[in-house]
Amino acid sequence: MRSKPKAKIRKSTKYFGIFFSSILLITSFTSLLTYFSENNIKTNTKEIYNYSNIFNYDYNVNLINNKYIKTNNETDKTIVYVTDLIDTTDLLLNYKYIGNKKSDLKYTYSITGRLQAIYTNDGEEQKIIDEEEPIITEKASEISGNEININETLSLDLKDKNNLLKEFKQELGMSITAKYLITLKVNIQSNIEDKPIDINYESTINISLADKTTKITSDNKKEEKGFISKEYNVNSSEKVFIIVIDIIVIIIALAILKFVIKAKSTNRIKYEFRQELNRILKICQDKIVQINTKPHDLPENIVYVKDFGEIVKVSEELFKPILYYFDTENEEAWFSVITGNTTYRYILKN
Repeated sequence: MRSKPKAKIRKSTKYFGIFFSSILLITSFTSLLTYFSENNIKTNTKEIYNYSNIFNYDYNVNLINNKYIKTNNETDKTIVYVTDLIDTTDLLLNYKYIGNKKSDLKYTYSITGRLQAIYTNDGEEQKIIDEEEPIITEKASEISGNEININETLSLDLKDKNNLLKEFKQELGMSITAKYLITLKVNIQSNIEDKPIDINYESTINISLADKTTKITSDNKKEEKGFISKEYNVNSSEKVFIIVIDIIVIIIALAILKFVIKAKSTNRIKYEFRQELNRILKICQDKIVQINTKPHDLPENIVYVKDFGEIVKVSEELFKPILYYFDTENEEAWFSVITGNTTYRYILKN
């Protein structure tokens, strides 16, 4: 059985094929090693949850019966109050939590009061009283959803604390500044996309004490936003896709490499040989007769000529056709003019 002839490509194409397939192999093997290496696992950070803490408060100062001030000015929050004329203070605390996803929310909250007194010595503030007391002990609850509402109304009577601080200042002769801090503390727990969520929130209202006047201050109608992010390993389906692509590229690169290595390289000489052969066949097509059987002449009867022009002259002088046979094995073109026992021959070699 005759063997299949080798494919033929130019040397430049062969070299480029080797270079190109080598680059593909190196790139794909590097990519595979990267994805299979435990030390090179990549992660992406993605926001999975965002939320808002919204806090506002309102208050009403109740005055004792007196002949000086008859109204407590509920609507004017810029006013200050004479400390000795205050009976009780009603505080309304409103807190709202809003998440962008529904989940099982567990929450606790408490409200504490803290009495603080500060003495200033040569410009240095020194805390001399810092006492905390529960106003509302911790309450716990849970809901399924994305919103929590906490509303609490407090009635504060700070007359005893003011009197104690006034007595402290008089007996010890110390000038102090004091305040009473009401703090709402909220803790919220949930689970979003298998990640535990733990959010702590605090908001404080400041009531001045131990002074001629009392003022209530805090950031009202404030909103704080937050978000929760999570780190993800590279998606497994994405990794499989990339690995499959790398394997396909490796197979293609190996096929290209095998083909170009096995292929028989040709160069410009072959191109020029074909170009010259085609030129001869085109110019002398009316004189040339192509034959399929290779001539077998006796060596002593063959006259070899140096160029094709001489064959043309012999053909014209003898009025004989030029017989053309192409030797595919040796890649040679035979041109012969036969007269009697003599054969004039020109061979165009590659």
